[in-house]
Amino acid sequence: MRIILQVPYDEQRLRRTIKFVLRPSVKKLRLAGAVMAPLGVLLLLLGVGPLVPLLLIGLGLLYAFALEPFMVRQSLRAQNPVVRQGYQLVVDDAGFTMEAEAYAQRMAWSTVQRVEEQPDAWFLVISKVQALAVHKHLMTEEQRAEFAALLAQRVRP
Repeated sequence: MRIILQVPYDEQRLRRTIKFVLRPSVKKLRLAGAVMAPLGVLLLLLGVGPLVPLLLIGLGLLYAFALEPFMVRQSLRAQNPVVRQGYQLVVDDAGFTMEAEAYAQRMAWSTVQRVEEQPDAWFLVISKVQALAVHKHLMTEEQRAEFAALLAQRVRP
Protein backbone atom coordinates (compact mmCIF):
# COMPACT_ATOMS: atom_id res chain seq x y z
CA MET A 1 0.00 0.00 0.00
CA ARG A 2 1.29 3.43 -0.94
CA ILE A 3 -0.38 6.84 -0.67
CA ILE A 4 1.14 9.86 -2.40
CA LEU A 5 -0.09 13.35 -1.51
CA GLN A 6 0.94 16.75 -2.81
CA VAL A 7 0.93 19.09 0.19
CA PRO A 8 1.04 22.76 -0.82
CA TYR A 9 2.39 25.28 1.67
CA ASP A 10 -0.40 26.85 3.68
CA GLU A 11 0.44 29.15 6.59
CA GLN A 12 -2.90 28.48 8.28
CA ARG A 13 -2.20 24.74 8.31
CA LEU A 14 1.29 25.40 9.68
CA ARG A 15 -0.21 27.63 12.40
CA ARG A 16 -2.66 24.88 13.31
CA THR A 17 0.14 22.33 13.61
CA ILE A 18 2.18 24.72 15.76
CA LYS A 19 -0.85 25.32 18.00
CA PHE A 20 -1.29 21.55 18.29
CA VAL A 21 2.33 21.11 19.39
CA LEU A 22 2.14 24.06 21.81
CA ARG A 23 -1.21 22.98 23.28
CA PRO A 24 0.16 21.25 26.45
CA SER A 25 2.27 24.30 27.35
CA VAL A 26 -0.54 26.73 26.57
CA LYS A 27 -2.97 24.79 28.79
CA LYS A 28 -0.58 25.14 31.72
CA LEU A 29 -0.08 28.85 31.07
CA ARG A 30 -3.82 29.46 30.83
CA LEU A 31 -4.38 27.57 34.08
CA ALA A 32 -1.72 29.70 35.78
CA GLY A 33 -3.38 32.82 34.39
CA ALA A 34 -6.80 31.64 35.57
CA VAL A 35 -5.37 31.34 39.09
CA MET A 36 -3.27 34.52 39.11
CA ALA A 37 -5.89 37.02 37.89
CA PRO A 38 -8.61 36.12 40.44
CA LEU A 39 -5.97 35.96 43.19
CA GLY A 40 -4.90 39.49 42.27
CA VAL A 41 -8.51 40.67 42.39
CA LEU A 42 -8.97 38.99 45.78
CA LEU A 43 -5.82 40.61 47.15
CA LEU A 44 -6.97 43.97 45.81
CA LEU A 45 -10.33 43.55 47.54
CA LEU A 46 -8.60 42.58 50.80
CA GLY A 47 -6.72 45.86 50.75
CA VAL A 48 -3.23 44.55 50.02
CA GLY A 49 -1.06 47.27 48.44
CA PRO A 50 -1.94 47.82 44.80
CA LEU A 51 1.36 46.79 43.21
CA VAL A 52 1.28 43.02 43.84
CA PRO A 53 -2.45 42.53 43.05
CA LEU A 54 -2.24 44.58 39.85
CA LEU A 55 0.89 42.68 38.81
CA LEU A 56 -0.91 39.37 39.42
CA ILE A 57 -3.96 40.53 37.45
CA GLY A 58 -1.81 41.75 34.56
CA LEU A 59 0.31 38.59 34.44
CA GLY A 60 -2.78 36.42 34.78
CA LEU A 61 -4.44 38.10 31.80
CA LEU A 62 -1.20 37.92 29.82
CA TYR A 63 -0.80 34.19 30.53
CA ALA A 64 -4.46 33.45 29.83
CA PHE A 65 -4.87 35.36 26.58
CA ALA A 66 -1.72 36.85 25.05
CA LEU A 67 1.01 34.23 25.26
CA GLU A 68 -0.43 31.70 22.79
CA PRO A 69 -0.57 34.12 19.83
CA PHE A 70 2.92 35.36 20.74
CA MET A 71 4.31 31.81 20.94
CA VAL A 72 2.74 30.85 17.61
CA ARG A 73 4.10 33.98 15.93
CA GLN A 74 7.59 33.32 17.33
CA SER A 75 7.46 29.68 16.23
CA LEU A 76 6.47 30.73 12.71
CA ARG A 77 9.38 33.16 12.59
CA ALA A 78 11.77 30.48 13.81
CA GLN A 79 10.86 28.09 10.98
CA ASN A 80 13.48 27.53 8.35
CA PRO A 81 12.40 29.21 5.08
CA VAL A 82 12.59 25.78 3.43
CA VAL A 83 9.42 24.90 5.36
CA ARG A 84 7.57 27.53 3.34
CA GLN A 85 7.32 25.34 0.27
CA GLY A 86 5.07 22.52 -0.69
CA TYR A 87 6.18 18.93 -0.41
CA GLN A 88 5.20 15.47 -1.47
CA LEU A 89 4.14 13.10 1.30
CA VAL A 90 4.57 9.41 0.54
CA VAL A 91 3.05 6.99 3.03
CA ASP A 92 3.72 3.26 2.85
CA ASP A 93 4.03 0.22 5.08
CA ALA A 94 7.55 1.13 6.20
CA GLY A 95 6.87 4.76 7.15
CA PHE A 96 6.47 8.12 5.51
CA THR A 97 8.63 10.39 3.41
CA MET A 98 8.43 14.13 2.96
CA GLU A 99 10.18 15.35 -0.19
CA ALA A 100 10.55 18.96 -1.26
CA GLU A 101 12.86 20.79 -3.60
CA ALA A 102 15.43 21.43 -0.86
CA TYR A 103 15.08 18.38 1.40
CA ALA A 104 13.89 14.82 1.85
CA GLN A 105 13.05 13.21 5.18
CA ARG A 106 12.16 9.57 5.73
CA MET A 107 10.71 8.36 9.04
CA ALA A 108 9.75 4.86 10.11
CA TRP A 109 6.42 4.19 11.82
CA SER A 110 8.35 3.39 15.01
CA THR A 111 9.18 7.12 15.36
CA VAL A 112 5.49 7.97 15.83
CA GLN A 113 4.73 8.16 19.56
CA ARG A 114 0.99 8.54 19.10
CA VAL A 115 -1.64 9.64 16.62
CA GLU A 116 -4.35 12.13 17.43
CA GLU A 117 -7.23 12.18 14.99
CA GLN A 118 -9.24 15.35 14.63
CA PRO A 119 -12.11 16.07 12.24
CA ASP A 120 -9.87 17.58 9.56
CA ALA A 121 -6.48 15.93 10.14
CA TRP A 122 -4.42 13.24 11.76
CA PHE A 123 -1.51 14.51 13.86
CA LEU A 124 1.40 12.07 13.94
CA VAL A 125 3.25 13.01 17.12
CA ILE A 126 6.97 12.39 16.76
CA SER A 127 8.13 14.12 19.96
CA LYS A 128 6.96 16.77 22.41
CA VAL A 129 7.89 19.48 19.93
CA GLN A 130 7.31 17.80 16.58
CA ALA A 131 4.19 16.56 14.83
CA LEU A 132 3.24 15.93 11.24
CA ALA A 133 -0.27 16.93 10.23
CA VAL A 134 -1.85 14.75 7.56
CA HIS A 135 -4.83 16.76 6.36
CA LYS A 136 -7.85 14.75 5.31
CA HIS A 137 -9.05 17.18 2.64
CA LEU A 138 -5.93 16.43 0.61
CA MET A 139 -7.00 12.77 0.34
CA THR A 140 -9.70 10.90 -1.49
CA GLU A 141 -12.16 8.83 0.56
CA GLU A 142 -10.30 5.69 -0.48
CA GLN A 143 -6.97 7.13 0.64
CA ARG A 144 -8.47 8.14 4.00
CA ALA A 145 -9.71 4.60 4.58
CA GLU A 146 -6.32 3.13 3.58
CA PHE A 147 -4.46 5.59 5.80
CA ALA A 148 -6.72 4.88 8.81
CA ALA A 149 -6.21 1.13 8.31
CA LEU A 150 -2.45 1.62 8.06
CA LEU A 151 -2.42 3.67 11.27
CA ALA A 152 -4.40 0.99 13.06
CA GLN A 153 -1.79 -1.62 12.03
CA ARG A 154 1.39 0.40 12.52
CA VAL A 155 0.87 2.77 15.44
CA ARG A 156 0.05 1.37 18.85
CA PRO A 157 -1.43 3.57 21.58
